[in-house]
Amino acid sequence: MKSVRLSPQPQRIAQEERYRQQRHDARFTLLLGFLSFVTLLAYYSRQELLLYGDAVAHINIARRVIDNRHPVSFFVQFGTVWLPLQHAAMLPFVWNKALWQSGIAGAIPCMVAYVLGGLGIFRLVSSRSSRAAAYLAAAIYALNPNLLYMQTTAMNEPIMLAFLIWALVYLDELVRAAFPSQTRLGLPARTSPDRAMEACGIAMAGGVLTRYDGWFMAAVMAWIVGVVVVTWWLRNPDSIKRRTMAKSFVELLLLNALIPVFWLTYTRNVSGYALDFVNGPYSAKAIALRTLAEGTPSYPGQHAPFTAALYFLKAAKLNVGPDLWGQLMLALAIAGTAIAAWQWRRYGILLVLWLPLPFYALSIAYGSVPIFLPVWYPFSYYNVRYGLELLPVLAVFSAILADFLIEHLNHVRVEVAGWLALGALVASSYVSIYRATPITVREARVNSRTRISMETALANFLVRMPRDATLLMYLGQHVGALQRADIPLRRVISEGTHPEWEWALLDPVHHADFLIACQGDPMSMAVREHRADLDELLAINVPGQARCAVYRPR
Repeated sequence: MKSVRLSPQPQRIAQEERYRQQRHDARFTLLLGFLSFVTLLAYYSRQELLLYGDAVAHINIARRVIDNRHPVSFFVQFGTVWLPLQHAAMLPFVWNKALWQSGIAGAIPCMVAYVLGGLGIFRLVSSRSSRAAAYLAAAIYALNPNLLYMQTTAMNEPIMLAFLIWALVYLDELVRAAFPSQTRLGLPARTSPDRAMEACGIAMAGGVLTRYDGWFMAAVMAWIVGVVVVTWWLRNPDSIKRRTMAKSFVELLLLNALIPVFWLTYTRNVSGYALDFVNGPYSAKAIALRTLAEGTPSYPGQHAPFTAALYFLKAAKLNVGPDLWGQLMLALAIAGTAIAAWQWRRYGILLVLWLPLPFYALSIAYGSVPIFLPVWYPFSYYNVRYGLELLPVLAVFSAILADFLIEHLNHVRVEVAGWLALGALVASSYVSIYRATPITVREARVNSRTRISMETALANFLVRMPRDATLLMYLGQHVGALQRADIPLRRVISEGTHPEWEWALLDPVHHADFLIACQGDPMSMAVREHRADLDELLAINVPGQARCAVYRPR
């Protein structure tokens, strides 16, 4: 009796489809990488990679991990306010002096995150809508002028966006793999539900290690995963599959619960206070108290979540287009959200992208995280970049709305005209951003002018010091001066060198060759108590900045 061979045709077709998808992803990755690199060159030529003060702080936190006075204590150099993943990602690059001083070391992780974010947006939308909608969503995301600038800096918004997007990509995979019979949920899943859950947990953990909004995101998404797992469990009596799903779910929960526990423990050991990032001297609350003079009215949205949400939404609109263009883009996204809520089984999981709105509304209202807008009171720039956190919402739901409307027109010419019209709308909005200058660039320029003037003047003096001199300086302000002057951080006694810093504040005259003090920082108080034993070598006064001076022991 002859054996019957199964036809290899289905296997060959599946393999060819997989190769086709891989080639598409490779070409798309190269395109996004090209956009990222060209933008980096443009802003590098203008020396605008380190305009944000936070970008300077981020890159120097990473630098001091490998360049500090006590190499054995490198682990505590990550600090206690910002989460460590971004700084750890810079370590392979920040040791290079050119990459450190130029800011490119901080841009590289953000550039990778930008590419991954664009790929994630395409994959997320293509699994639920047409490829045309996926390309439109990816274009809205990847071509946004403000995101293109932010991915050239040492800021962590692009990294957080990438983790949020990919956590949702794998959550979507989990739903489609767990309930394959529900054909309205989109394309078939590419992997098993347990593997999708594990990948989702890893992406969530990346967000938890990047920004505190990642903690909020992980808590909500873990609850959603729990609902999916319980529903799947009730429908599947297979004990082996149940154990596999339970194991993956426990791993997801443990991974995302242990990271905050680790961070609280780490912060407690470094600063002596587990919630130092909430109420400590370098927290957002402390910065807000120092920024707002005594008697100044509270910022808009403080203790008012609704007003806070309006400011956050306005910041989101300003990041996708000025004036009418931004309003049109947000209106499209809200209409697309209504479509997603109506067609819940097909698009409902994508509503997770709205998580930044409640988080930032609560943070502004009760977390001392103000947003100042140039078009609303107090007519200034502060944290406008936070509006980028809603860019995935504007990209995904605008594309869903377009796909829904064009799908129901059912005419080829009208369909093509519709996609072209929407593409033209997005292009016009983004061109108008460039004409007015991207608002993140304007924010960075406005808030950096006086700081850069101060740091440049200070750096010009520091470069003339002996190369082996020891400095005593508070690095919470103007660490960029050391970066500009190419002074190794291991020559500086600062707040990150315990207990040497505490002893030096008590007796600064005998601990360093030169002292750098700015009005209001811990060094200024130490200098005041030992002024008779110090000679002032330089005093720098820049409008809008605290007076800084350089001293030498007599």
